[in-house]
Amino acid sequence: MDKLRKPPTHHYRLYLFAGVFGLALLFTFLLNREASLSVTGDAVTIATVRQGIFNEYINLTARVEPTERYFIDSEISGTVERIYATSGEYVEKGDTLLRVANADLELEVMQRESQLIEQLNAQRQTKLLLNQNDFNRREQLLEVEYQLALQAKQYRRSVTLFADSIISQSEYEPAENQFSYFLRRQALLKSSLRQDSLARQRQLEQINAFEARLLDNLRQVRAILDRLVILAPTKGRLGDFSVQTGEALSSGQRLGEIYQMEALLAVAEADEFYLNKITEGQLGYLPLGNDSIALTVTKIYPTVENGRFRLDVQSAEVAGVSADTPQPRFTKGQSLRIRLLFGPPTPSTLLASGDFYGSTGGYWVYRLAGGGRATRTPIQLGRANPDYYEVLEGLTPGDRVITSTYADFADYSTINLK
Repeated sequence: MDKLRKPPTHHYRLYLFAGVFGLALLFTFLLNREASLSVTGDAVTIATVRQGIFNEYINLTARVEPTERYFIDSEISGTVERIYATSGEYVEKGDTLLRVANADLELEVMQRESQLIEQLNAQRQTKLLLNQNDFNRREQLLEVEYQLALQAKQYRRSVTLFADSIISQSEYEPAENQFSYFLRRQALLKSSLRQDSLARQRQLEQINAFEARLLDNLRQVRAILDRLVILAPTKGRLGDFSVQTGEALSSGQRLGEIYQMEALLAVAEADEFYLNKITEGQLGYLPLGNDSIALTVTKIYPTVENGRFRLDVQSAEVAGVSADTPQPRFTKGQSLRIRLLFGPPTPSTLLASGDFYGSTGGYWVYRLAGGGRATRTPIQLGRANPDYYEVLEGLTPGDRVITSTYADFADYSTINLK
């Protein structure tokens, strides 16, 4: 029986080698074909790398607030009788804003005023009686002293005549007794006047103190009616003043406010990511065309709500604006777009920001070479702001880079621009 003949093994090896080589050629062809892509030029955004000053900052939306604010409340209840000012109007301190009517209060004030005036008149009548009594006592003393002076002359003559035996003792004794009587009466009146004067002085002090309290109470009672007229507590712009004639007001009701806008004060909100990076005294600015207003962070609110926290910024000075240039005016509640700076400006290589960062993470870009070709180029970026990235490595000023999104061609190493 003949044995089966096996085909030569070197033929199989030849076929296997040829197949592997063919697959390698096919893979290389496909790889080379997928490594480049043609894209129309108007489908991408191209920016030129440049040398410039880099400012690290973030954009924040801020709301203008008054630098000073005074609230206006109704001190008494009543009905709005007349309105003298309107919301938005500029008022001076002491200007009349509105008048409130309250008949019950006016009647009560009149009754209380009458009672106080009656008590005041009674005290003044008592003071008048004390003064009249003091006058009478002094008049009595004056009369006694006058009579004593007359009796003293008569007594001295009688003493001389009696010593010379011109008059008898019976004639001398009446003169002596009369003189002694007026002398004792003078002493008695002086003592009584002295004691009355001390008592009168104490009474007058008490009356004057009580009278002062009555007058103070009277002024306070009359001042109650002054509350019916609401005046501006300071100068400024009248805001949120929306009362109507005939409207009933309650005591303590908020009627509006007077605010001042002498300097720029704004409240901004920032992401909580910056909570430990923003500090009081940090600088920023408000762009105004070719000019700007320098800003300073004056207060940071520690409360975080919905992932954001608030901070106050206030104008430090007007930068780039001459004294003859009209200063910008701001309105309460106006929204502003401000820039908050992190560190001083530094010279850097700058690349315009764009959507390419979302596809590359900032590790590479498509840099344009000659012939409309853009090749994948590794780079290293540093700090960033809403407008530019700071280029540390991989690009030089003058390089042109595709900065729009790479979502449709991020897998290709070369882009051909048509």
